[in-house]
Amino acid sequence: MNKKQVRPVTGRLFLLVCLTNFLLVLAVGNAWATKYAGAFMANGGGARALGMGGAFTAVADDPSATFWNPAGIADVIDAEILLMHSERFGDLIDRDFAAFVTPVRWSLLGGDSAGLGITLIRLGVDDIPFTDHIELDDVDGDGIADAISGLDHLDEVIYRSDQEYALMLSYGEKLGSWRVGGTLKLIHQSVGNYSSLGLGADLALLRPRLWRNLNAGIKFQDITTTYLSWNTGTNELIAPALVPALAWRQPLPQWNMSATFATSLEGRFEDRRGADQYWLGNLSANSHWGLELGFSEKVFLRGGFDGGWTSNDMTAGGGFVFSRFTVDYAFAGDTLDIDEYTHRISASARF
Repeated sequence: MNKKQVRPVTGRLFLLVCLTNFLLVLAVGNAWATKYAGAFMANGGGARALGMGGAFTAVADDPSATFWNPAGIADVIDAEILLMHSERFGDLIDRDFAAFVTPVRWSLLGGDSAGLGITLIRLGVDDIPFTDHIELDDVDGDGIADAISGLDHLDEVIYRSDQEYALMLSYGEKLGSWRVGGTLKLIHQSVGNYSSLGLGADLALLRPRLWRNLNAGIKFQDITTTYLSWNTGTNELIAPALVPALAWRQPLPQWNMSATFATSLEGRFEDRRGADQYWLGNLSANSHWGLELGFSEKVFLRGGFDGGWTSNDMTAGGGFVFSRFTVDYAFAGDTLDIDEYTHRISASARF
């Protein structure tokens, strides 16, 4: 039997295994899931993706694909590195994303091409006051320590930092018309003397040109349920999420332009209810919509909606390409309605 006869079976088998594992884990794991556990990894990386409202799962054609859809790195031609920095709530929260992807000469499933990626996500919050070591006084004699007595202990307050990291190893492979991929995630979080370790995995599929210029993608995020173990004895679980997506790229040669329209739906099963855009029982979902206009494949303008339809959910951005270097900027609205916005800058280089 030759390779061409094997590939379609392998692709269908891979999809069947993904769906089966996802449904089995979903059935037993979500009752114990912790809401918003591992939330620092949300929104992935890359200013380009944020400028498109996070609708990047069916695009996935730059190094940030290691987060959005690792199947996309199957088509990597050159080694490329992407670095991103973003700030939220003024400069209170700093978030960094670094990804490196490269083609490899081997393949695990006997496909036509393959790529490997490594990613680091970091979120940091400084100057968090810790007061758990301070014994407050019972001023009014009711047997309960009074907060007002804490004013006498201000010089005893200790300030710590919150540091959260995710190290991700990704692999993508081309199997006929399909791209398949996966990511293994090692997570470490620390707040003062408290810390946790966790391990999880994502699986993904990407089908370029499913119909004409239409790409289809799907990511099974935290497919095994990601487990976080704290040194306090507390354990947290990150529930699986399902992210189906579509993208249409339309060349406009008469104007030397191109237009890419993308959308995805991030479905979760954590009983978030009104915290997400849509919800029904334990199921909730946020939609992502994005548009990218390219001019001579050198200058790009972007816009989108990230999890809602209000002005605060709007995103925008732009970028330019110079030789093998790309610089992108993105802006996200005031989703918490506190007059603070998100800014992201990313730069990438191919070599």
